This record gives sequence, C-alpha cells and structure tokens, in this order.
Amino acid sequence: MEIKWLGHACFAITHGGYTIVIDPYDSDYTAGYPRLRVRADKLLVSHEHYGHNYRAGVVLSGRPESDCPFAISSFEVWHDNMRGITRGKSLVHILEADGLKIVHMGDIGTQLLSGEAGQILGADALMVTAGSCTGLPSQEVWRMCEEVLPRVIIPMHYRFGEHGARRLEHLDELLHYFNAPGFAHFYESDTIEITPDTEPQVAVLKYLGPESWAALAAPEEKAARKGILAKLLKK
Repeated sequence: MEIKWLGHACFAITHGGYTIVIDPYDSDYTAGYPRLRVRADKLLVSHEHYGHNYRAGVVLSGRPESDCPFAISSFEVWHDNMRGITRGKSLVHILEADGLKIVHMGDIGTQLLSGEAGQILGADALMVTAGSCTGLPSQEVWRMCEEVLPRVIIPMHYRFGEHGARRLEHLDELLHYFNAPGFAHFYESDTIEITPDTEPQVAVLKYLGPESWAALAAPEEKAARKGILAKLLKK
C-alpha cells in the first residue's frame, strides 16, 4: 500500500491500482501551497474547513464503488478541546485492505475515548497532525500515539518554511517527544510503501509539490504537459 503526502493534511493512498485522496486543501487559504489539481478514484473529507475540503481540486475517475479494495469506516471526534464550540467536529477515517489498517486522524482536538482508541489500536500507519493551537498540541499528539501504538506515524498539518499557518506547530516540537535514537526516518521522497514488514518509525515524508504528482495529474493537466513537451521537441 502506497501513501503519498500532497502537503498539509492531504494524502493519496493507493492499493491495487485504486487511489483515494483525503483532505484536499484550497491553496487560497493554505499558506505556501500551490494549486491542487489531482485525479483519484475516491475522495474523503474529514471536515468542512478550507484546508481539508477542496473538492474542486480532485477530479474523480468515475470508477464504481465495487472497484474499491478498501473497507472504509470513520468516527467523529471534536476538533477542539471545548466539545466543538469553536471548531466543530472532524472525522477519523480508517482504511483497511489485505490485512493492513491505515488511519487518517483529520483535525483532532481531544484525546480519544477508550472505544475510539480501540478502533485504531495497532494501526499499520497513522497520519496525524503534528500539533496546533486549534487542535491537540504536540505533547498530546505524542501521548495519543503512545496509547494507540501505530507501527508507522506519519506527521502532517505542520509548519515548515513558507508552508503552513502560524497557528501550526513545527515538526521538531512533535519529534522532541519521540526521543528513541533513529526512530524518526527522514525520507527524500513524499511517498512511503506500507507492508507487513515495514519497521516501526516516525516517517517524515518530504513535500515535493506538483512535480511529483505526474501519476495523479488531472486529464487537462496531462494534456497541457504533453503540449509543452511537444513544443520543446520541435525546438
């Protein structure tokens, strides 16, 4: 199973040639990120905030639901620590296929209840916010990970360089709590393959931008690239 980070909280998850994009962002409201325009077989949204619900950025293939290899379930959590008064609710999505369980935490603002934690216990990969003032802070994210024991933790929704709002924490603030030597793996790719043999780790994927999204390019973008290539070849 392949997980590609498209920036912010957005991922493309591919298994058996079928791709799900989750939480597409609107670049007009998501600092530092370019226009998102990708193709997928299915779209999932955790909640209706601009950094997570840009449906116009995803062109759906039209494949029938029966083609989907994933069993998909979800449950609601509070986006803030005031029972949704300031930020509402967010969905945690669980994707399962061929014995692997992948979890996208959305924007979670409180610790999980015991029944909720049980649903994601021992996930093969957990995509989770690195901490913010509108959700769980980094120390509480670490505490949650210690409780549910995912094999691979993939941080998302954090600030780096020109990317991410000021209310988001930097990645280092979360990594500080995972102090086991070598536990954090820094990839030169935006993609990780999850298999039953993937070793336990915090997988820090590298944001590469649209240049690495060729396989996910929407039809009109593929046509534009072909046109540019044709012009270059003529020269």
